[in-house]
Amino acid sequence: MLMAFFFVKMCHASKRFIRKFSSCDQGVALVELALIMPILLIILAGAIEMSRYIWIHHKILRLTAEISDLVTQSRSMSATEMDVLFNAADYIIHPFDMDANGIIIVSSVSGTGEDPPVVNWKQCGAGNLAVTGTVGLTGAVATVPNGLDVDPLDNIIIAEVYYDYKPLLFDSIVDSGQISRAAIHSPRISALISIQRDPGQTDGCP
Repeated sequence: MLMAFFFVKMCHASKRFIRKFSSCDQGVALVELALIMPILLIILAGAIEMSRYIWIHHKILRLTAEISDLVTQSRSMSATEMDVLFNAADYIIHPFDMDANGIIIVSSVSGTGEDPPVVNWKQCGAGNLAVTGTVGLTGAVATVPNGLDVDPLDNIIIAEVYYDYKPLLFDSIVDSGQISRAAIHSPRISALISIQRDPGQTDGCP
């Protein structure tokens, strides 16, 4: 009889506990957060990667235009002056690292009458990326970006920027790859068909 009494008591207590437990919602928010947290992290990572990808594109576009513009403002050009411009590129593209991941290639191209335009000189710097560019080698026929025609008496400066982009978090959101941009300006003061190099200075190109 005593055992039956305890059994009934335990059954009632168990039922009260189950009803109380089933009606308790204090841990619902925590469970929901645990379920949705991976999705939120993926969305956040995607937003960060896409923002960074757009940012580097903007910086490279700006860097290309500014380098080409600054070169064409000079009356003459030297390898030392080019090095100053290449050093300034680090500030423009910061916080991205140009040294190991990029390179700037500046080429002077002139028309040659009825013959195709040629590359007068080229100077590379700001990084060590092994890229030769698309314009061509010094003394060779020039390949002008976007198929732009060069006037037989014209001289243009072409700045190319190449950058090997690597995602910060996940390469499944934004792929690794090489970003490149080119900008073309005409010299404003005088034609820049030659570049001065001190003894020991080279074009710095790969």
